[in-house]
Amino acid sequence: MEIDLFFNESYLQYGIRQYVTWNPEKAPHIAIFGATGSGKTVASKLLLARTAKNLPDMQLFANDFKGDSDFSFAAQAPRFARFMECEQNFEAFYQRFLKRQSGEDSSRNMLLCFFDEWASYTLSIDKKKSEDEKKKLATLLMLGRSFNVHVMLSQQRMDASYFATGGSRDNLNVVISLSNLSAEGKEQFFREFKDQMKPDRRQGTGYMITNGTDFTPIQVPFISDMTKINHYIKEAVTR
Repeated sequence: MEIDLFFNESYLQYGIRQYVTWNPEKAPHIAIFGATGSGKTVASKLLLARTAKNLPDMQLFANDFKGDSDFSFAAQAPRFARFMECEQNFEAFYQRFLKRQSGEDSSRNMLLCFFDEWASYTLSIDKKKSEDEKKKLATLLMLGRSFNVHVMLSQQRMDASYFATGGSRDNLNVVISLSNLSAEGKEQFFREFKDQMKPDRRQGTGYMITNGTDFTPIQVPFISDMTKINHYIKEAVTR
């Protein structure tokens, strides 16, 4: 299934609203990154809500390590966690994956783990625990697709140090950058396209690639009713 995400900015200049889309079967995992104030939270919430709306049996495990008010509407939901509660919620998601892998769980509805500030989380725990968590994430990124298990990360930077060694970061199939990237950020994910990246990115605009190709300038749509967005997300962490 193709899920509409954001506007293709190349068409907007002609007054045409064409969406860039996400196909979870072909590109199972997503990363959104950019500096503070770049619009990551709005983009993340829009993506989660549209996925929940299009896949009404999708179950979301939402981890808000940042812990501000953006996800406060989901505070009492069974698969929502803040701060250090994220460790238990992430483990619960990982165990669901293991049950599917072992054959104990034969269900195949989408399971999606959203982690806001994975990088900060890994830096906040002791080194051994951090390495263990990175290995779990690597397993999910490498094997999750076969069991309809997906990961979405939102954070300021996507440095390799936040991931297990062995290239697990390379399994983030959809990469979305918002606002202007540093030269290092461009080199990490957009090396082949960095000459096409203009320095005019503002809040809610950026670039997206899928499976290393399909380089597209994007604009996050304006959300007139955040209540609807919150509703779909809350349903997904509750059902």
